[in-house]
Amino acid sequence: MKRSFYALCAASTLALATPAFAADTLVADNITYTLTLDSITNGGLTGNFTLGISGINTGADTGSGRTGINGFAFNDGASVVSGSSTGFTFMLGGLNSTGCDGSGAGFFCFTNAGYALPSGSSTSLNFSVTNTTDAWASWTPDFKIDWTGSKNNYDLVSLPIPLNAVPEPATWAMMLLGFAGIGMTVRKRRTGQVLAQVA
Repeated sequence: MKRSFYALCAASTLALATPAFAADTLVADNITYTLTLDSITNGGLTGNFTLGISGINTGADTGSGRTGINGFAFNDGASVVSGSSTGFTFMLGGLNSTGCDGSGAGFFCFTNAGYALPSGSSTSLNFSVTNTTDAWASWTPDFKIDWTGSKNNYDLVSLPIPLNAVPEPATWAMMLLGFAGIGMTVRKRRTGQVLAQVA
């Protein structure tokens, strides 16, 4: 009976620590894209994200000649008003074969025609965006990227990209407290058994 109780406590603790977002990736043209929601700040209005990209110019993508990124864009389902990303300029509007075009409602874009890919087959881009609502937790955006080089495939990646999520500090704290409680209960039980044997 007590073992069942401990198992239930452990399962409940893990369930509380599990993010409510889809843990999945987008694979397009042999490249894997992962969008991670790192945190939500500014009273819920600002989402802080990491866009991970792997498989560039390697494996099935060998010889594609991707040398940099002109821009990357997402649909503006959450009424975005501002954004920032290191090395890129934020623009409202969509993306075409030459990068962010500043037109088209419902999208926001980060542009930098001189952004060169680092050496290796993967990179990550950090960005933050602020909206006028509180909808980041349920956001599943359409995603586009415009590559520099001989392989420009912005039109092939216009697909929904699911969100991963990093648990908030409060969630980690709840998980640790739950495991600590289970540990203390088990220790008390063992101590009681030892004392009973001594007596």
